[in-house]
Amino acid sequence: MESTLFPMLCFGVLVPAAAMGAAASSDAGRLDYQETVLDNGLKIITLEDFSCPIVTVDIWYHVGSKDENPERQGFAHMFEHMMFRGTDRLGPTDHFDNIRRIGGTCNGYTSFDQTVYVQTVPANQLELVLWLEAERMSFLKIDQAAFDTERKVVEEERRLGLNAPYGGLEEKALAEVFHVHPYRWPPIGKIPHLRAASVPELRSFWTHYYGPNNATLVIAGAVKHEEARSLAERYFGWIPRGTEPPRVTVREPVPEGPREVTLSIDNAPLPLAALAFRTVPLAHPDRVPLELLATILGDGNSSRAYRHLVAEKELAVGVQCMNVCLEQEGMLALGAAVPPGEKRLEEALAALKREIEQIRKRVVHPDELEKARNQMLSQLVMESLNVANKARALGSAAVLEGDTARVNGRFEAINRVTLADLLRVARQYLNPDRVFTFRVEGDLKGLVNKDKRNPEDDAPLTGQPETDPPAPGRPGAARPENYPASPPSQGPLEFDPTPRFQARTLDNGMKVVVVENHESPFVSMILHLRTGAWTETKPGCASMAMNMLCRGTEKHTEEELSRELETYAIHLSGTANMDDATVVAACVTTQVERAARLMADTVLTPTFDAEEFKKLKKQVLADLSVNAAEPAYLAGREMRRRLYGPHPYARSARGEVEDVRALTPDDARAWWSAYARPDMAWLCFAGDIGMEQAEQLAGRVFGSWKGEGPKPEPRVAAMPAPAPTNIVIVDMPGDQAQIRIARPGITRNDPGYFVSRVVSGYFGGAFGSRLNDSLRVRKGLTYGARGGYYPGRMGGEFVMSTFTKLESVPEAVQTSLEELDRLRSDAPTPEELGQTKAYILGSFAGERETPQAVANDLWLIESEGLAETYFRDFLAGVQAADAAACTRLATATLDPDTLLIVVTGPAATLRQPLEAIAPVTVVTRESRNKDRHSTEK
Repeated sequence: MESTLFPMLCFGVLVPAAAMGAAASSDAGRLDYQETVLDNGLKIITLEDFSCPIVTVDIWYHVGSKDENPERQGFAHMFEHMMFRGTDRLGPTDHFDNIRRIGGTCNGYTSFDQTVYVQTVPANQLELVLWLEAERMSFLKIDQAAFDTERKVVEEERRLGLNAPYGGLEEKALAEVFHVHPYRWPPIGKIPHLRAASVPELRSFWTHYYGPNNATLVIAGAVKHEEARSLAERYFGWIPRGTEPPRVTVREPVPEGPREVTLSIDNAPLPLAALAFRTVPLAHPDRVPLELLATILGDGNSSRAYRHLVAEKELAVGVQCMNVCLEQEGMLALGAAVPPGEKRLEEALAALKREIEQIRKRVVHPDELEKARNQMLSQLVMESLNVANKARALGSAAVLEGDTARVNGRFEAINRVTLADLLRVARQYLNPDRVFTFRVEGDLKGLVNKDKRNPEDDAPLTGQPETDPPAPGRPGAARPENYPASPPSQGPLEFDPTPRFQARTLDNGMKVVVVENHESPFVSMILHLRTGAWTETKPGCASMAMNMLCRGTEKHTEEELSRELETYAIHLSGTANMDDATVVAACVTTQVERAARLMADTVLTPTFDAEEFKKLKKQVLADLSVNAAEPAYLAGREMRRRLYGPHPYARSARGEVEDVRALTPDDARAWWSAYARPDMAWLCFAGDIGMEQAEQLAGRVFGSWKGEGPKPEPRVAAMPAPAPTNIVIVDMPGDQAQIRIARPGITRNDPGYFVSRVVSGYFGGAFGSRLNDSLRVRKGLTYGARGGYYPGRMGGEFVMSTFTKLESVPEAVQTSLEELDRLRSDAPTPEELGQTKAYILGSFAGERETPQAVANDLWLIESEGLAETYFRDFLAGVQAADAAACTRLATATLDPDTLLIVVTGPAATLRQPLEAIAPVTVVTRESRNKDRHSTEK
């Protein structure tokens, strides 16, 4: 399910999207597609791209939540699920299973205007995907059993959203902006509406909206136009055209005046302030000027709102401006995340209003337009790096804008915008007489009472059960003679798994690696340090140090650096993980010299300015406060703490609130000085650059970098032995629980690692895997479940994860434990073994579509001390894994008597039923805040 109209009101203000690359010519992202329409109305768009031996197949149905009956909200989203439940020839997991066994991936998403199914597979498997898509377009099986199971799954997805930070915000905000148009509800749907629905209603919805004349098929990848069209006509041409689906014609009236809206949200970690204006739909010519205007207002650290509200006045910890356009409406929203306090919220709103007033009053500076233009153009280049993005762009233009040719008009449209255009759209659309002013505050009363059931959960099942369903099939559909009765598939493609690269070492000991690829005018520079957060003596220190690199250098203040980076659309950032730390720069080829110089500036001469450190600390603490309200985060945090004890893996690389509060600029400076040195660094250039240029460039900008003294050798505490099986309840409100079941695992250097990838695959790594099949497909207890071995450099873990409503927690935990027992006792079937191995082998080439992905492979080999032949050995090891080896590994590493089980939710409800499974410990909010290891028995 995809919903994008109000994302900035939730997290965009805290984690803004970064533009990457730099300005480029219009040829860089031009898509040389072909288009045809079959007699039954199916539009077919093909794109040849032989850069990687894969093909992406998207099928866009022109139906979304806006097309639903207001009393049946969620039907389109329900069909995103139902379309995977099978046909008269396919079972409920067969679509996923058939894609997986050829090494492909598949998924689907629903939004306000469209439902899209996405598959990426080896190029020689196109025919299989087309057969599967034609099956569900023509003979989808829609019956009571499938609906009952998928309704439960969707209900869990709904609860997941409501229990997340700011859960329910979008729903409330949409209802304030739209009173008439069906954009007034989000795509997820409502539990009472789905419980009131009948199967004949669902079948009617499918018949009207999921036929060929309401669909667009996009085939993009290593397949010739003629072959793709011929196969599409064979597999879809026989499906009868349906009646033309009804279209939404109602239009939302123009607001009669400004609206002041205060929303109380149970799980709102920080107040939010936002100004929203209705703008234009996707195909409107003013969409691009509005997007540029939004970039100038609040996209990036040099944007107006960030400079004024965050960097200078510190009224907010994050800002974001976005112009989000749908098929029939649009919305520009400028928002800020604000520290707690009513006065601060009002001050932030006043400041946001001043930003709108100023941009309406006078023409923006030419440099601001050029900067925003470069950011948008570079984003188009970045989006052209993989074939899936190209397919999505083609489908969006064809379906939502009504003209596929518009996909190639974006460069020209961006370059045409003038300063006068920006002033015109600002005055026309950002009208203070039509503004929606949002104040989002935490509802303390609601939070205290959150243990109470969601009223939706009490809705009765009133839909009349269907006991005698008709045979699956679209009216008039009949498969042609000699039509394949089963999915046609080909053998695996041959390929060389050895990464192609060149490497040199500078005089200062820094290794320089190049993964050369000239498909797109784009270059990534990735500087890895071999030491990460595991080396720090103060938790969170490494992460803060890496984030401070772009907060000022000896040559540039934070403001100057942000302005130059965003003017030339260069992405530059530093991050720390537990095992390593990374600085990444990315840009179009013409800016590679500048990007390398700025990267070196941040690495060699960071200042760790005290004022900038204070601002960063506020932002990190705000982000951590959101994490602290997220059940999934809390479950993972408690799991790590108890699994790893005194070892660094017990903590988050970012640290927790109490850790970050204690840090000083000197702490960050000291960590950086100790561990950032060229003889412990590895620099990779990936993309449109050769070895000679890269080596010379690296030598110029990094050649003066020296390491002082011997390399540091930090000590690491030992990992504890696993404790007897026990359950930990993280006591918190909510009507849904997160569940983690874990124990120590293995690393990539373990002799059993290759086999572990196979075991993880059939146990919990796919939709049809044992764990997901049991919990979701057969019992409908969850939206999803995963499980398997997860390696780190110094240690690994075996984890099962899922979530479910409170009443189902004991059953979900017990079912998971039963599946673990079965993993130890029951060897994989030939089908399980064959499908998992085929997926790992078949997906290998596609997962390395870009040079950046190859760079990640090379760093894995370098950082973990693996053999140069590692990936060839890996594929051979997977191929050689047999059923006996899988069972031996599971038996040897998964002792059922030493499991850690973590559950989030109200202890008063969960404790008693869980005590029947294992001893229970409760971790309260007070104990979490007081001492990270304190508990109550």
